[in-house]
Amino acid sequence: MRLRDLLQADQLALKVLTGHDLLDRRVRGVATTDLPDPAMFVKTGELVLTELTWHTGPDSSRDFVTRLGDVAALVAGTALKVPPADLIDACAEAGLPLLTLPVDVPFSQVTEHVLRALIAELGTPPRPAYAARRRLASTLVDGGSLTKLVTAVAGELDVPCWVLSPTGRVIVGSQPLGAAARLRLAHTFLTARFLPGMVTQEDGTALSVFPVSKGAPHRIANWFLAYAGEQVQGENEDLIVELAALVALERSRLEAAQRIERRVLDQLLTLLESGDAALPGVVSRLHTLHVETEHGLLAVALSARLDGGGDEVAVPVLDELLRPLAPGIVTATGAAGAVALVPLAGNTAEELTAHLLRSARTLEAGLGQGRITLGVSSVTTGPAALSSLIEEARHALTLAALSGDRVSVITGDDVSSHRTLLAAIPGELRRAFRSRLLGRLESYDAANQTDLLETLQAYLEQSGSWAATAERLHVHVNTLRYRMRRIEELTGRSLNSWDERVDFMLALRMR
Repeated sequence: MRLRDLLQADQLALKVLTGHDLLDRRVRGVATTDLPDPAMFVKTGELVLTELTWHTGPDSSRDFVTRLGDVAALVAGTALKVPPADLIDACAEAGLPLLTLPVDVPFSQVTEHVLRALIAELGTPPRPAYAARRRLASTLVDGGSLTKLVTAVAGELDVPCWVLSPTGRVIVGSQPLGAAARLRLAHTFLTARFLPGMVTQEDGTALSVFPVSKGAPHRIANWFLAYAGEQVQGENEDLIVELAALVALERSRLEAAQRIERRVLDQLLTLLESGDAALPGVVSRLHTLHVETEHGLLAVALSARLDGGGDEVAVPVLDELLRPLAPGIVTATGAAGAVALVPLAGNTAEELTAHLLRSARTLEAGLGQGRITLGVSSVTTGPAALSSLIEEARHALTLAALSGDRVSVITGDDVSSHRTLLAAIPGELRRAFRSRLLGRLESYDAANQTDLLETLQAYLEQSGSWAATAERLHVHVNTLRYRMRRIEELTGRSLNSWDERVDFMLALRMR
């Protein structure tokens, strides 16, 4: 198809800003990107869609357009009526057609239109495998679900097939997949030097891993395919590539719908930060977002610092971490990363925090030298305290970043406890303090198969009660007294001193 054909599609309402004499260019595909350097993720002849989030000024426009290479055209979707003037100038100088898309037309609609046209141009395919690929594409563009698409591929390949997130969550699958297999697949996807990759299960069977989108800013923000057996070759490999492209299309369709809601949350955050947030306006936006405060509400802030990108993955990562507990949650870009408002219907704050930490740690394998930090506010039951709730989550996020851990979570309750002080101490100093107080106990336990460290922790957690500690450890009080004397001998400290007890408790909580 040609650019001119796109302009004739009334439902897209595309307008030409530059390149009026270049509308006979052929469109050979579609790519969506908001990376400042799109060169690796676009191909010659593609229609490139962008939200302009990369734009920071004239230099960024010139760099972006230069790195696009020989694409068919650039389509700017933006809430602004007209793209920045410097982008228009850069496209005109480069001889690149620049089109604009109304804010109410999602990118997925443009992608579907182009896909339909390209499929129609192909005519009758000459090979059976190509016929299968065309049936898959038709399944999706004709309104078929992602489940039907994956089931269709599983049928064509005659093997089970799944789409998973990097935390190991099954998005869709042709049959159930065990938790252990999901985690092994996620770990392989996150750590493999090259993809496709392969996992060997405990029973000796193989599962293959294939990325959904090569244009994702980081693996922790991507989806991936998994299917039984070793990596397919030949025509079946083309089928997997086609499936990955169609799954990426479906994900972009879902994200297009979420962008509208994120704009509402962005408006709410801006309103709250301005200090002029009237309660009716706050309540109205909460209702638009379907966020209820009746059973409690808390705020979560996330920051991602990664070698291959950071802030651009914060929103999809936080969305992924929260989705199993809050399927309809909306996440938006905040001042320090990503922010979400989470209703607590059916969950406690402790359960949500534990889930966040557990899920974030599944991503740790893919962080390299990067970090993920999370701040979780305390709970409120009314919209009036929303501004302080978000501020508390951001304050907790700042404290979490001080810990030095690759994955760390600080809650609103932690902010008012000694855990805040521990988080502010550099990791090297914390480890040195712990080693100085507990190092000899750890070595003694390892060499003699004893439990002195566990005994010390139980004693302190039972506030120094001999009877309660002995009962908890299921030992006689005399046995406990012998252990405590041995702890004092090895450490050179007295557990009768309150200051010494505090030091030991802090050391036990340092990692």
